[in-house]
Formats: sequence, C-alpha cells, structure tokens
Amino acid sequence: MIKRTIFLMLVTASLAVAGDPAPASPVRVATVIGGHVHPSLCVARNGDVLAVYNKEGGGGKELLLSRSSDGGRTWSASRSIDGIADCSIYPGSLTTLSDGRIVLQWSCYRAEGQKLWREPQFCTSSDDGRTWSKPRPIPLPELNNYSCLRHPLLELSPTRWVLPFYDGTVVFDTETYKTEPFGDKRNHGMVPMVKTSRGTFLSGAPIANSTMPVSTPQDIVRGLRSVDQGRTWQALRAFPTFGVAGYDLTVLKNDWLVLTSIVYGIGQDGEWAYQLTVSRDDGRTWESDRAVTIYNPGRRIAGRGWPRTVQVDAETLGTLFYNLDATQPGGPGVFFVRTPIRNLGVLSSNR
Repeated sequence: MIKRTIFLMLVTASLAVAGDPAPASPVRVATVIGGHVHPSLCVARNGDVLAVYNKEGGGGKELLLSRSSDGGRTWSASRSIDGIADCSIYPGSLTTLSDGRIVLQWSCYRAEGQKLWREPQFCTSSDDGRTWSKPRPIPLPELNNYSCLRHPLLELSPTRWVLPFYDGTVVFDTETYKTEPFGDKRNHGMVPMVKTSRGTFLSGAPIANSTMPVSTPQDIVRGLRSVDQGRTWQALRAFPTFGVAGYDLTVLKNDWLVLTSIVYGIGQDGEWAYQLTVSRDDGRTWESDRAVTIYNPGRRIAGRGWPRTVQVDAETLGTLFYNLDATQPGGPGVFFVRTPIRNLGVLSSNR
C-alpha cells in the first residue's frame, strides 16, 4: 500500500511539473462489458462525431456505433453496424476520406484445426455513417494471426490507402482491388501513420522495422518521418514508450501535429494517464516537456484504453478511450473527453 501511494504521488508530481491544466471530466459514451472493446473515432463530413466499439471483446459478434451531434457532449444510444456476419470481431478503425466517405475496418478471427488467422474486412458509408456498404475482405497475399490494424488508414487518394497492419504495411488500391508493399517495404507495425499538408509522412513506429512475432526491439527509432512519400525515413527519436496499446497521431487544421500517448507505470504495471503532445514544425520536433494531461483518474486505468483523438472543431480536440474499472461510477465504459486546443499552449520566445 505504501509503495502504491508513493507511486501515485510520483505520477501526479510528474504531471504537475509539466504545467498541465486540470483534466476535463470525461463523458460516458456507452457502458461495456470487457475484453477487446478497442474504440475507433472519426468526424463525419456533416460534423457529427462517430464512435465505434465492441461491447464485449475477445471476439464480439457486432460493432456498435454511437453518434454525437454536439461535439461529443452527448451521445446517441448505440446501434449495431449492419451487414457484418459470420465474424468473431477484432475491432479496427474509422477514417473519414477527403471525398467525405467513411471507411470502417476490422478483422475476423478465423480457425481451421490448429491454424489461426485474421481476415481484414472493410465497409464504407457515403451518408455520414447512417448506412454502410456490404463488407468486403482486404486482399492480403498471406493471412496470419497478425493480419489486423487499429489505426486510421493513411489516404494517398480516395481510392489508394496505406494500411499499417501488424504484420506488414501495404497500399490497398480499391479500384484494382490489389495490395502492394508501401514505400521502402519496411513493416511499420500496427502504428499510426499520417500525412501533413506539406506532404510529409509521419509514422509511430517504435523500431525501424517490425518483426512478427514481436521479439526483443532492435534499432529503436521512436517515430519515423519521410519527405519523399515513404521511400526513405528518418528516425525522430521523439516519442515515448509505445506499449501494448500504442498511441495516436492527429493532424490539425492549423498544421500542428498532436501525439496522444499513455503514461505507463514505473514499478506498477498498467496505464495511469493520457497526454497530448504537440509539434508545430511539421513533425520535426515535439514539445514533450509541455505535454497536456487529458485524463488522470488517480488510479490504474483498467484494460488497454486505446485513446484516439480527432479535431472536433476549430477550437477543440476530442479523445475517445475505454476504462474497464468496475469501481468507477457506472462500471466499465467507453468515454470521450474534450480538450480546448488553447490548452496545448503557445510557442515560447526561446523555441
């Protein structure tokens, strides 16, 4: 008990040193049961904020969608995404394309005797997530138990998408219905990948080239940056511990980049808080000493929260995550927290 108290004091002190404003109160999006809840998040063309998640992971049979039409302050009752059938689901991601369509992606657990694999599938919506196309598989040359992803796709064009699967990073052409290796053919792993308005690519890869199954990390890079469409990459050496649930990257309309990361325990396993860190120079440098804490319940966050961040409007960011702590009011749930962009601070004169 004494060790736990000391640990919480150290976490609180370290967060306070960064000068963070008090975390906002999260809004409950939905009540869940447990397992691979793994929520996804996007903002539709009409401004609605959409959240998709499993109510009970470990192979849930449906993906549930909740909608907010007021910037995440209130949420609709969840409804099941139509069309997904014969699938034990590992959740994936939501992406709003430049043409306004929304892409929903997930993987289906498959088994045949001792052989286990996951089959990635997707569907699209042209009406802000109200109706969805028939699910289709993504044609990978070889499927295994790592054929899954948890982050939004990187859009090269409305019909060409970079998909950062756990077992390989590929370009999927929806017109030819073929996949090919991306860029220099390295495996970034199941990490966030984004493109800035200047055409710069950022990857959340913790190591230079991910191997399957995961082994002892080699050539630690803590993020990668490319200015030539992924043909070559430079190590950022800027991002914190990736961890089991990784983190998220968000490109803002003012050209800032935001990293959503997890504060992990030291001497106490698990997730303890979520933070936002900004880059104002196209991803070259990151203000890690001025990270803003957006969620710190003062105790361990149960589960693997998978925080996801979007820009809700010109002044606000929104982060979706889950917490399976049964002792919190209402029990396990999916939550959304709004953060004013001004909380990220202003550039000091010596930067």
